[in-house]
Amino acid sequence: MKKYIRGMFYGSRKTKLYLWMIVLAMVISIGCLGAALLGAGLNFVYIAFGGLIFAVTYSQLGVFRDVNKEIKTGNINKKNNHKILEKDSIHSGSKVKKIIEEKASDNEYNQYTEKNIKKYLVAYKVKKQSFLAVIDSSEKYHIKNCPAYVWGDKKYLYFLLLEKKVRTIAIPRTETAVIHYEKGAMVTDLEEYKKLKDSFFLGSMFRGYIPEYYRTMVNGFSTFKKNLFIVSSDVRVSAASIRGIMKITNCRLELDSTQLDRKRFGGYFEEAYKVKLLLQEEIYDAEEYKVKIKEILTGLAKHEEQIDVFRNTIASMVQYHLISPEYAEYYMDYRYKLEKK
Repeated sequence: MKKYIRGMFYGSRKTKLYLWMIVLAMVISIGCLGAALLGAGLNFVYIAFGGLIFAVTYSQLGVFRDVNKEIKTGNINKKNNHKILEKDSIHSGSKVKKIIEEKASDNEYNQYTEKNIKKYLVAYKVKKQSFLAVIDSSEKYHIKNCPAYVWGDKKYLYFLLLEKKVRTIAIPRTETAVIHYEKGAMVTDLEEYKKLKDSFFLGSMFRGYIPEYYRTMVNGFSTFKKNLFIVSSDVRVSAASIRGIMKITNCRLELDSTQLDRKRFGGYFEEAYKVKLLLQEEIYDAEEYKVKIKEILTGLAKHEEQIDVFRNTIASMVQYHLISPEYAEYYMDYRYKLEKK
């Protein structure tokens, strides 16, 4: 019965006309029969029976079977449409999931997890005394913006590079005795480390080792720069990374003539300058700086024979903010005491 009621309201024009005709004939028959019973006359009885006969006869026509078939087909189509919509919904969900997965797979760093990192450390025989590092670039070894583990032995300094495919490089220790400083390397892409920062696991591990940018003016235009340290011929690493490398190799920092005029300032000034630079780059902490600067000033006071040279060197150190006036005064007194002895 429900399907016929639905057909009356939601069927085709032909279906609606057919069903409403039957209903109308039945309503007229019942109405006339009721009126006859109330004394309206014999004519109403004839109309009532006529309407009933019409409704029964009309419902037996082939049209009724066609309508019945249409209603059933409509129900089936409705179910099929529902299934199609359901299927489309699942398919759409799969597509969205696939897009998300593809987006994640675009970032090669997302392949790394705590579990497989441990496997790589074992497989490549990384020493327990290893350090984290970020290699900014190296043309020789074809490296760009790469997180790495660094460790060493008597012959080599090793890097485990966490790229699209894991690999290692070994740099002879003879090439790592000296490191150089590259101040103000131009940043051409502010999103060069975006993949590393966005990665699920490595991002949290290596974020503190990514080079820091600072804004400066070049030819009247605002630009960003970064300071790097160079290991071997061209392996450029961040300041935070060089700290571990220095502990492994016990290397020394060398500055070129554009960074410091040795003839003008002398060796002791240069050593103090380098210690202050390493403090500013947060490679040395305050305590390490104090130890290093005291060693330099003690050596200057003990081994510089000419008092004028000693005074000028101390004065230059104060002028260029390598030491405080209190340090200068203390070591001036220390020098006088040595001369008296």
